[in-house]
Amino acid sequence: MEYSVKDIEKIEEEYYKRFLNYIPNKKQELFHIAGLTAQERLITGGNRSGKTFCGEEEFSAHWTGIYNENWKGYRFDKPVRCWVAGKTASLISETIQKDLFGDKEQNLRGMIHSSLIKEKKKSGNSEMYRTVYIRHVSGGSSKVTFKTYEEGREAFQAGKIDLALMDEEPPFNIYQECKMRTMATDNSSRGMIVVCSTPLKGYSDFFNYFMDDRHPEEVKDSRWHAHITWEDALHLPIEEKKRLLAGMSPHEIEARTNGIPWPGSGLVYPVPESMIICDPFEIPDYWPRVYAIDFGWNHPAFLFAAHDRDNDVIYFYAEYSVPERTPDGHASALQSFGINWIPAVYDPAGKGSQQGDGKKPLNLYREAGFKNLHPANNSKEEGILRLLQRFQSGQAKIFSTCVKFRAEIRKYARDEDGIPNKKDDHFCDGARYIAMSGLQVAVPKNFTSQQYHGMYSNSAPGYF
Repeated sequence: MEYSVKDIEKIEEEYYKRFLNYIPNKKQELFHIAGLTAQERLITGGNRSGKTFCGEEEFSAHWTGIYNENWKGYRFDKPVRCWVAGKTASLISETIQKDLFGDKEQNLRGMIHSSLIKEKKKSGNSEMYRTVYIRHVSGGSSKVTFKTYEEGREAFQAGKIDLALMDEEPPFNIYQECKMRTMATDNSSRGMIVVCSTPLKGYSDFFNYFMDDRHPEEVKDSRWHAHITWEDALHLPIEEKKRLLAGMSPHEIEARTNGIPWPGSGLVYPVPESMIICDPFEIPDYWPRVYAIDFGWNHPAFLFAAHDRDNDVIYFYAEYSVPERTPDGHASALQSFGINWIPAVYDPAGKGSQQGDGKKPLNLYREAGFKNLHPANNSKEEGILRLLQRFQSGQAKIFSTCVKFRAEIRKYARDEDGIPNKKDDHFCDGARYIAMSGLQVAVPKNFTSQQYHGMYSNSAPGYF
């Protein structure tokens, strides 16, 4: 039996109001529109922010082929094969399946009207429906299969699907399996995978897969992500927000209200991103600048900073890291960054170590044109504490465009003995060099170091 939009409009007023009259807020609409070009989408949000609701609304449309007249996202014109995954069977049955299919005992109406549900099958003693067949307007039925993360990767290793909807953060290996299943679709349709999550586990490999080297709400490599906050959730009354906040621990608020992963315990810099990330702006010429060098062939790091002396705030505003490039190559690429006048503080270890030809890296950099180089104070714990204090007090900020530095901070953690892990820490080291030694040598544009530091020879300790 085929259904048209006019047929659906007659089914029930409540169904019509909730589904065909769905009006997304701004973030939800961006989420739907991104589906036109992004095959992988992540929307993170606080509790009750509407992140899961918009995913369920979109997938209900894909399964039935019924899109309201204002729909701006991708459209499937035939029945689809879909997986819906969540943490446990009980969570899926009590939340997602009730949202989608309703519950007669509780007098709950779902997004998909009962007349569109052709068949529902359970397995074993589970309350969760394992497979649901949903009528599609073109004829035939969409097949929706429900799976749980606790079943493990093996449960996701077979099958070809058009869509996958994942509730809350999946284990990364399961996500990769779902991605492979959507890549196996035929040429007449396009695979799509969506994750809706409140990120309480911090910056895991899964979140960094979406967030490294990209900006929110930008499609890149067919991936897209965005945070939906309580400010975006216009349906939540102010009093309800206050009530929910009162029951949260301080460390949960960032994740549960703004959809931003909480850094978690064990990190070297356990500070919410909202406290340290800022939008880029034009650096005033009179602000002194400096950059840090962490030498290396495979992982060189150049981190640039400006100092707002009036407010004593360090702004890390630019980064550069290209592996397997000679000092000459770095010098050529960094001319536009201002290395011809900006002083640098460098990894003191680079002074004594040698390349294969016996030359010290510092000498090679000087020969390449890096002139104004100063050894940094490499006291690790002191440098970490000094930078942490600045982050916590708002006296150190990172431009949102410094995506590699941000990615490092999210993962920079201590081991079980409290020692910072020596892995993926090159920009973190550079930031520490600047906090410890960079302000003493920083200069504004059009000033020589001697001119500028002569002007401030009697400055307060800690500057010069």
